[in-house]
Amino acid sequence: MRFDGRLLLTAGKASGWYGVGIAVAAVVEAGAALTLPAAVARAVDGVIAGAPVSVWPIVVALALVTVAEAAAVVFERRAEARGAWRLRRTVLRHLLALDVAATRRWTTGELLGRVLQSTTAAASVTSAAIGLVVSLLTSLGGVVALVVVDVWLGVAVLAAAPVVLWLFRWLTRQVSANTGDYQDAFADLVTRFGDAVSGARTIRANGTLDRETARVLDVVPRLSAAGTRFWRIQRTAVWRSGLVMPTLQVAVLAVACARLVAGHLSVGELLAVQAYFGYATGLFRQNVLLSRVARAHGSAERVAEVLAEPLPPSGSASLPAGGGAVELTDVGVVRGGRVLLDRITLRVRAGQTVAIVGGTGSGKSTLAEVAGGLSHPDTGRVLLDGADLAALRVSELRAAVTYAFERPALLGATVADAIGYSDRPASSARVTAALRAAVAEDFVRRLPLGADTPLGDLRLSGGELQRLGLARALWRDARLVVLDDATSNVDVVTEERITTALGAAMRTRTRLVVAHRIATARAADLVIWLEGGRVRATAPHADLAVDPDYLAVFTAPDLAAPDLAEPEPAEPEPAGFDRVRSV
Repeated sequence: MRFDGRLLLTAGKASGWYGVGIAVAAVVEAGAALTLPAAVARAVDGVIAGAPVSVWPIVVALALVTVAEAAAVVFERRAEARGAWRLRRTVLRHLLALDVAATRRWTTGELLGRVLQSTTAAASVTSAAIGLVVSLLTSLGGVVALVVVDVWLGVAVLAAAPVVLWLFRWLTRQVSANTGDYQDAFADLVTRFGDAVSGARTIRANGTLDRETARVLDVVPRLSAAGTRFWRIQRTAVWRSGLVMPTLQVAVLAVACARLVAGHLSVGELLAVQAYFGYATGLFRQNVLLSRVARAHGSAERVAEVLAEPLPPSGSASLPAGGGAVELTDVGVVRGGRVLLDRITLRVRAGQTVAIVGGTGSGKSTLAEVAGGLSHPDTGRVLLDGADLAALRVSELRAAVTYAFERPALLGATVADAIGYSDRPASSARVTAALRAAVAEDFVRRLPLGADTPLGDLRLSGGELQRLGLARALWRDARLVVLDDATSNVDVVTEERITTALGAAMRTRTRLVVAHRIATARAADLVIWLEGGRVRATAPHADLAVDPDYLAVFTAPDLAAPDLAEPEPAEPEPAGFDRVRSV
């Protein structure tokens, strides 16, 4: 993508008054530094001439330079910290507001790299840009001072400007591109490491420790190559500028000495010329600042890619009264060129329990996401009690729909916090009732502190974790409840108890249940049978059971034994963001 710099401007504004402090300190330092050579020149010429000399201008200038430099360092650190915090908050809020499907464009490592590493680098633009601007002004001041001393000295410095500007442009492009390569490699490393940690039991059970270690570390050479290339770019920039600067310095001093011999310069002015030459060419030596700006530019591009992802439609309409009737009309979903749902049209009456069945890749979870507004379709409409989900206020939609997932993410400090996690916290009575309905009250009571047990102290089985996820969905007065494979790790007996409890607790609510077990389909009022992203049939289980293809759905390897699936404690994809939004 072509980056327009607006994010860098946002990062600069995020630094607030600290950015202003950096600018003031830098200007004071530059101004004092520019007056110092003239003060020294007058003092030297005065000593040679035997005239009275005052050292106070020199002392004051040195004091201002020292204080301003120290203040600039303090302001820089605070500005970068504040800017990074503001950028991270902006990116995180945008991520959590995206469609579930949109976050899957990036891996967990890529998102972490952009939220943490890229925002930090982008936030450094304030101090780096101010440093470059002040350096530019100082260089111009140095050139002006040289011209005032002798016009030919200024001409000699300006003659080298085109070459140096070309070097700057080359360095900026190279470092900006290299920053993207380095951060991409780093994100890949984080993703692989996260996958290995989440799959630690599988790795150990299969004896693939060496193989997995090699897979994770396989990206290190790419990371190392990007880092090495950065320093090679720096090396090239240094030797190229090293060819220009000494030549230019010799030329300027030669002109100055010639003017001194001709009587056009004094000894003090010759000393001043040496100092002003350093200031005039200071911008030419700002490889470090240029690299910082280039890194900030490359990092900002990565952050901007996330912020450029369009937010889902959000209206201002209110949800009318109703019992949770759901209607999909010509709904289509395409992800990465693959059709996940193809012209789905169906209607679910209020209060019905509907099982969604189908083989792997049939679109069950995608349909569950679309029906509850976690993901918006590319084509078609989804209505809840006659209201288009895209036109509703987000707060009303989230209050009307609740989800329970196969691998729920528990968020909060304690078990009670995790169950009541919502923008509308649950009362203790609701939490207790929800635990009872999810058949989780007994094992929670056996925890060291019951529902007040810290989440960090939990050691739960996959079935226990799912029951807590169910409890979190049950306490809310949602008219539509979506259970996306929410009992796949629960044993058959416990699932039967949960089904009975859910029937009593959600008698008037509409339920969409992604089903893997034939018993779940049998207990539903209606079954939606998906195949290849299309609805093959919609009917009660008894009517569909005469079709061998339908029964084969429940005997397929991926559906026959969900109890044996290993519930990993962590999530390999950024679906954690999905669950944060959906609780």
